[in-house]
Amino acid sequence: MTAELCYTSCSSNQTPTSVNWGKNNLICFASCNSIRIYDPWWGSGGKIIQTLCGHTQRVNSVKWITGPQFENEIVSGSSDGTAIVWSLKDNDYVSFVLRGHDSNINIVDGLYKDDERKVTVVATASLDSTVKVWTRQNANGNFELRQNIAFGYSIAIALRLSFLPGTTSLIMACGMDNSNIQLYTEDNEYFQQSEVLRGHENWVRGLDFTVDEEGDLILASSSQDSLIRLWRFSSTSTVTSGDEHELLLKKSRVKTANYDCIVSLESILAGHEAWVYSVNWNSKDFTVLSASLDKSMIIWGFDTESGLWLEKVRVGEVGGNTLGFYGGMFGPDGNTILAHGYHGAFHIWRFNKDVNSWDPVVTVNGHFDEVVDLAWEPAGEFLVSVSTDQTARIHAPWTCGTKMTTWHEISRPQVHGYDLSCIAILSRYKFASGAEEKLVRSFKAPKNFVENFSRICGIEGTYEESLAIEPKGAAVPSLGLSNKAVYEDDNAEHAIPKTTKEPYPEESYFKAVNLFEPPTEETLLQNTLWPETQKLYGHGYEIYSLAASPDGTLLASACKSTTKEHAAILIWDTTTWKQLQKLYSHTLTIVQLAFSPNSKHLLSVSRDRRWSLFTRDTDSNTFSLKATTDKKTGIHTRIIWCCSWSHDSTYFATGSRDGKVVIWSRNPDKPPEGVLNQYEAIGNILEFKNESVTALAFAPVRLNHEGYLLAVGFENGTIKLYEWSSKDWKAFLTFDNCLAHHFSVRRLSFRPVPGVAGSNVFNNNQLQLASCGSDYSVRIYTVKVNNT
Repeated sequence: MTAELCYTSCSSNQTPTSVNWGKNNLICFASCNSIRIYDPWWGSGGKIIQTLCGHTQRVNSVKWITGPQFENEIVSGSSDGTAIVWSLKDNDYVSFVLRGHDSNINIVDGLYKDDERKVTVVATASLDSTVKVWTRQNANGNFELRQNIAFGYSIAIALRLSFLPGTTSLIMACGMDNSNIQLYTEDNEYFQQSEVLRGHENWVRGLDFTVDEEGDLILASSSQDSLIRLWRFSSTSTVTSGDEHELLLKKSRVKTANYDCIVSLESILAGHEAWVYSVNWNSKDFTVLSASLDKSMIIWGFDTESGLWLEKVRVGEVGGNTLGFYGGMFGPDGNTILAHGYHGAFHIWRFNKDVNSWDPVVTVNGHFDEVVDLAWEPAGEFLVSVSTDQTARIHAPWTCGTKMTTWHEISRPQVHGYDLSCIAILSRYKFASGAEEKLVRSFKAPKNFVENFSRICGIEGTYEESLAIEPKGAAVPSLGLSNKAVYEDDNAEHAIPKTTKEPYPEESYFKAVNLFEPPTEETLLQNTLWPETQKLYGHGYEIYSLAASPDGTLLASACKSTTKEHAAILIWDTTTWKQLQKLYSHTLTIVQLAFSPNSKHLLSVSRDRRWSLFTRDTDSNTFSLKATTDKKTGIHTRIIWCCSWSHDSTYFATGSRDGKVVIWSRNPDKPPEGVLNQYEAIGNILEFKNESVTALAFAPVRLNHEGYLLAVGFENGTIKLYEWSSKDWKAFLTFDNCLAHHFSVRRLSFRPVPGVAGSNVFNNNQLQLASCGSDYSVRIYTVKVNNT
């Protein structure tokens, strides 16, 4: 048995320097406590190809160590007070930890001092008001702390290293929270403060160096005062002695043993309306890119005719609930630009020479907070995930021509005002979700999604005959929580009149778009919502778990509870949306609900350390308590976090915080007595010492040698695959933190049918397993088994 990671969905951290694009054409970015490596040109639309785990708290800054050749080392800084240098060796990354700071590291930088990469310099800035300089004397050596620069009561929030032109000496610029830029030059391998550049009126957020055609060093700086300043370092050899004395009265001077220059303000660029978080020079031409919280990025270029720096290109977001850009940079070819937003979304534009415009490119995206639940569409064509970032997202495979298939977010059906907690799929185009509110909301796909889904994924499927009068899309009104349906303007015959109760009707931001490739972030935010069809009231506290019967006729819901009254399970008819029944058994919050694949049984597990099994009477369509556990019969001694049914509805598994996985089944030869009735634990108990089991999932097929494949997720983020039979357990695969998650696994789910999503070929030897975790990520694995 083998497994391959085919999809990782996540976003970058909400910090200005959490993303960096190297000359190797790979993007490294911080995501939760890890570093992801993203190839934007892999296959059809890019793919996250590797994850690096080593930090214990949020990663704030990442940077490829700069050199004349393609990069193979990354430096990262974290809130845990450490920096790590990751070196690529034998197709894997080896880490070296830099310890010394007393507080969060907020920005890092590094470069090689020679072409052979023998001497490496890394600088780290921290909230402890220091910058530490680390050096390594050869590629196989260790880093040592060379210098500690203290700022007193100031903090460096921007940092950049560069060479002084024509020398091997370094210059370091530090952007401070006192609005100044402090310059340090290297003298005998130590940095000495040489000058302070004043002019900005707020925190200096971005710095970047380049060398112009005349050989002068140019520093670009950006600030929260919404301005960009360009500083020119002119060699004194080009200035006459008389002019030099005059210039020194107005300008700053940087002088070392082998370099002497005068620093002057070249230009002030004003065009943004909010904080400017980053500036980045294009290595191919003399242009600079700025990214701002005003939702725009600007490419600035020098106009030789006017002698002024002018705006050449402006790109960005229009509309949507966004807060602008945290950073932007040029790609290594100079014809692509990348931005990452406040919520971690990626935006890439590529220059189209044929039409002389910058066109958006398909990227990877994901949640920016804990992903708490996920579910497959009944035929396994797409995956839906929900998160405490208050969004539900649909992930599906996309193939562009003959390129490799890549997975992308194709819709964001719900953008809520409360943290989402659970989801249940009712049919291909219907789902219900629960959040930190007392009601359950149901949604139905609009016409525009059905059309776009068919084009992007190549899925031809029948939809209701009433498709022509279905909503075209949905929009959320200002200060509202419900997705309101939006109908086509030209569909006058079937148009539903708008309500007249509101004296000031809302203008819809929805615009129907015909997509042939996965949508951009702007489209996802505004034009892929699903209309809300029903609100289900009945719970007294926040919704915590949902489950839909496989036949799509019933929905079960449960809420947070500390009493038996509120720990009831509500059963809903999905046709009439009427409440059919209340099921009582538990006394504390039910953390997971699961219908059996034949829709005849409903299983619940709870914080009260018990599971309960309800059986459905097909004649009356009601449930009755069939079996449960108590203190005497319950094997679990801690909270039962998860449960799962086998594909044939014969067995179910429960997993708990005590590290036990137990398989249960009905024994028809056992007399029906006690709370367990005819049910009992089958076979051996799988127990893990000092580990908490948080997620379980049975595979949709039986293995060749009569066993069942079970995926087990743990609180430490790892995932293990086991074969279970009534005789024993057999371990197959283990996914470590880099392959699985580095925080708790919240949900596991096998694709309902064998084979790979996006392929029309039925393959009983391939299964797909989806997982989500508290590390903000969704991952999909292709598991290859040997079924004949």
